[in-house]
Formats: sequence, structure tokens, C-alpha cells
Amino acid sequence: MTFRGVAYDTGTNFATGQGALSRARWSNDHMNSELSLISDQLNANSVTVYGSDLDRLAATATAAAERDLHVWLQPRLVDRPQTEILDHLAEAARLAEALRTGGARICLTVGAVHLLFTPGIIPGDQYHERMANIYADADHHLLTPTAKVDFTAAAPRLDAFLGQAAAVARANFRGSLSYSAAYFEDVDWRWFDYIGLMYQYLPTSKTREQHLAEVGRYRRWGKPILIAEFGTATYAAAEERAFFFWDIVDRSRPVPTILDGYCRDESAQAAYHLKMLDIFDEARVAGVAVSELIHPTHPHSTDPRLDLDTASMAIVKTIRDDFSDPASDYRWEPKESFHLIADHYAHAGFQSRHEGGRIK
Repeated sequence: MTFRGVAYDTGTNFATGQGALSRARWSNDHMNSELSLISDQLNANSVTVYGSDLDRLAATATAAAERDLHVWLQPRLVDRPQTEILDHLAEAARLAEALRTGGARICLTVGAVHLLFTPGIIPGDQYHERMANIYADADHHLLTPTAKVDFTAAAPRLDAFLGQAAAVARANFRGSLSYSAAYFEDVDWRWFDYIGLMYQYLPTSKTREQHLAEVGRYRRWGKPILIAEFGTATYAAAEERAFFFWDIVDRSRPVPTILDGYCRDESAQAAYHLKMLDIFDEARVAGVAVSELIHPTHPHSTDPRLDLDTASMAIVKTIRDDFSDPASDYRWEPKESFHLIADHYAHAGFQSRHEGGRIK
């Protein structure tokens, strides 16, 4: 496995209700501290830097490259017009090219799950509505479908947009390209150098053999496969809930609370990560990125009812100075997953060095 990484959100314009970006509190000091955590303690050699703010993307990608981390740069804009998303991608591509020519090991990802996050490909005015429509037949609490998605009819529209995105990226960046796709997206991978899979979007839990078959169905393209993101939340039944691990929060109240019957369990999350890393090793993927390092919109609380980190994929917990204020300063503490992934990555890195493996 060449790339042993983690996803790092610099602030994305999701509709979280906690500010314009998913990281209301941001500083270069926090960012540098968290990148050091990735390179020095998680033993990662790669980081996926994603988000909406181009200045944050530039600062983070530059700092990551200075730490000798390989960078997957992924601009994300949610619910914006397609022309604006393509312009945003062009700016990110020029940033990536400047870093590449300066010696950084960097690849460009032209976004993630555009079928969901980008308007005009499937029905739905806002991404939560499109998500509900994609999973219209699934068992969940919070999503209300307004239509069923015809994925066959959507495929040409997705292909047309990805073709434009690849053309914009290649016009401004001379390195390798990827896209991070969900299982329900029919992608023409000829546009890209790497196949990226957003593995947390699977609607049901799978056996080891089913996971190997799911990854294996992309082999026909003859290109290296990346697990662009994978993970689960921090309670015992999260793996069985597959994509709907997050659907355990009652947001109808003034203060969101964890639904009854769900208890924090860091060991369960850690066991899932180790099992999946072993499966991905067996599948001989080119790399993985755990999703994700930190999730400040889901702060930890010692009150189990308020502990939103229970519903988070993050491998460190965010402890705010003021729990109720998204812009509050915070500190982080590694979870059990962090330590076990760090051990796995350290062992994999030792093997790679002694077998002559290196990042291209």
C-alpha cells in the first residue's frame, strides 16, 4: 500500500448550522499542530486536503508538503452552480501545479461524489434532499425523499460534468488526477489516473468477501485503486448501520442529542478500522485515507446525551472550550482508532522501506 493517509477537512461549505464552513474555528497554529499529528504520530505518509476556502487549501497543502507528506488536493464546493465549481477547480489546479513544480508530491482530485454535492445531475435543490433521494429505499431517520433517482439517466450528465472537470484540471495541472466516487456513480475512469472510492457511502454492511468483490469490480479499468475515504462512527452498532452511522442524532431539539440506545464505544470503531485496513491490504489497493482526522462540528462531551462525537468518524475527539459555540477554541485527544491506525501505518511503513517501496 503506497499511500497511508487520512482525510483532513480545512472547512467545507456544508449546511451544518454551525457557520459558513464546517470549521468555524481555524488558525494556522491549529492546522500546523494537526498536520504534525498526522506526520509524526499517526505515521501517515499522505494526506487528503479538502475544503472550500482556497487560502486554507493553499496554506495546508504547502505545510503538508513541507512535512514531506504526499498531498491529495481536493477542492469542494457544495450546492453551487456547476460553472462556479469548475472555476474553483481551476484555481485549485493552478495551486497544485505551483506546488508540484516547487517539488511537492501532489495529486489533484477533481472533487467527491458530484452526483450528490453538485446540483443539476439528479433531482434535488440541496444536497440533503439529493442524499435522501439517492437512499430513498434505505432505512433511516432523518432524510425525507422527494423523488427516486434514475441512476442510468443520470450517468450521462455525471459523465459530461466529470469530462469538463478533467479538462479544466489538465489545462492547469500536469500531475496525476483522481476523482472520489461513491458506489452509485457510474464513472468513465479513462478521464483519470487513479480510481478513488468513497467507501463510507455503502448502504449496507458487507462480509470480507463482499468487500473484496466490491473493490475488485474496478479492476477492469487497469488503474490503481485508492480508498479515498473510509470510516465509521464511535459506537458499537455503527458498522452494521453502514452509511447511516451518522443517523443517531435528534436534531429537532434546540440542542442536538444522541438518540436513546447508542453508547460511545471507541474500541468498536478501532476494530472496524483495523479489519478494513486488513481487507484493503488483501485487495492490494494503492492507498487508503481514513475519514477523518478531526470533526469539530461534532464535539465531545462527558454527557453521553450531548456527545456528538459518538456520531463522528473522526479519529481524534474535539473538546471545545465552550461546547455550545462552534467558533470556540478547542483541543483534541486521540481515540483508540488513532493509536491502532498509527501502529498499523508504522508497521506498513517499515515493510515498505525494507522492500524498496516509495511514493511515485
